[in-house]
Amino acid sequence: MNFISLTFVFSFPVVVLLYWKIPWKYRELFLLAVSYFFYIKESSWAGGLLLLTTAITYLAGIAVEKGRHRRAWLILAVTVCLEFLIGLKYSVPPVGISFYTFQTMAYVIDVYRGEISAEKSPLSYALFVSFFPQLVAGPIERAGNLLGQLKEKHTMRGENLLNGFWLMLRGFYKKVVVADYLAVYVDKVYAAPQDAGGIGTVLGTAFFAVQIYCDFSGYTDIARGAARMMGIRLMENFRHPYRAVSIQDFWKRWHISLTCWFTDYVYIPLGGNRRGFAKRCRNVLIVFLLSGFWHGASWNFVVWGLIHGIYMVGAICLSQIRKDKKRILHPVAGWILTLLLVNIAWVFFRAPSLIGAWRILQQPFVNPLGSGIAETMSFLGIRGFAILRLLTTGISWLILERLPEEIDKNCQTQKGFCMAAVIFVVMVTVIEFSWLGRMASGGENAFIYFRF
Repeated sequence: MNFISLTFVFSFPVVVLLYWKIPWKYRELFLLAVSYFFYIKESSWAGGLLLLTTAITYLAGIAVEKGRHRRAWLILAVTVCLEFLIGLKYSVPPVGISFYTFQTMAYVIDVYRGEISAEKSPLSYALFVSFFPQLVAGPIERAGNLLGQLKEKHTMRGENLLNGFWLMLRGFYKKVVVADYLAVYVDKVYAAPQDAGGIGTVLGTAFFAVQIYCDFSGYTDIARGAARMMGIRLMENFRHPYRAVSIQDFWKRWHISLTCWFTDYVYIPLGGNRRGFAKRCRNVLIVFLLSGFWHGASWNFVVWGLIHGIYMVGAICLSQIRKDKKRILHPVAGWILTLLLVNIAWVFFRAPSLIGAWRILQQPFVNPLGSGIAETMSFLGIRGFAILRLLTTGISWLILERLPEEIDKNCQTQKGFCMAAVIFVVMVTVIEFSWLGRMASGGENAFIYFRF
């Protein structure tokens, strides 16, 4: 479901109203129907695949818990999920398949490990897999967190409605006002790096770093906000990743649910850091290579994953050298170096091909000034009002990053309430005009991670 659509914007308030009005015993069925409606609206056959995956993993979970042929059922469920993922993701990828496949595999594995009990209700399990706020682009939830909440009898609370609305508003702002606006400049640079020159490619890559963060974390904010308005708390998926002071720190803050998934179901089963230095480095590289494949079949994603794997292995090597565990770099230096390394890797993530990535990376060295600073700014369209808009967009995003997630406590005083009301009105107005402008120009507004 594309949150940035008129269908969602006008239908979601109705969904929330009906959710709180209908009797509790019908809420699961109502949410399941809504979830499949939103998903099938995009693709009816993809809805059939979702239903099939749900049925297979539901039956596998029950069979695994009963104890007969437990391992065979586990292998069957994981194999089927991976076959669907690999077979369809790299040909005609159904939206969200990477996310719900990992979620269902984790469920069966957790049942096999005895960490959770198999869900007996097919309705509850189907809703766990298809819950519409996080179905398409995560976060990748665990049954231990989400299943129980979906079955719980929630009561409507003002703070949940307020905080949920605030999260959704923040997500819309990140996506529509920041990410979609910067995408225009990024597309120009990556379409013609030789015309952008060194200055242009550096700016374009920096803009992409902000774009992909605001695009993906914006989706997560909307998803968490929508769920919160129905009394359900989804896990945090981003924790200010560009404040990281090391690569390890970055991966504790970026796409947290995917990092945790690979840690629990790949890295630790491979031995983690328990089998010596060499195997620990091997395990890290495997995890990041798989992460690259998870994003797509393109070699760009594989190289992107490999680069981060090499970064992590390098960090492990340095930690082995420094037995005293003291910081090698000052936090500010570590922050700058981390941003530089992450941005270099982003080039491979965004470029259309490995050759395209190489052209981007060589520009600062072979053509640092391009045709000149003024000409580069003209090529990008950064002149006049655009300069002011870029500055205000960047500053407003930085301010937004500083505001708390839970806004209800700030609204308990008259002054705080008035300030929050002003912020809400300004943000809604800016989002509306940015959205209309994007639609009028015919720009694409689908979330980047819908492709994964």
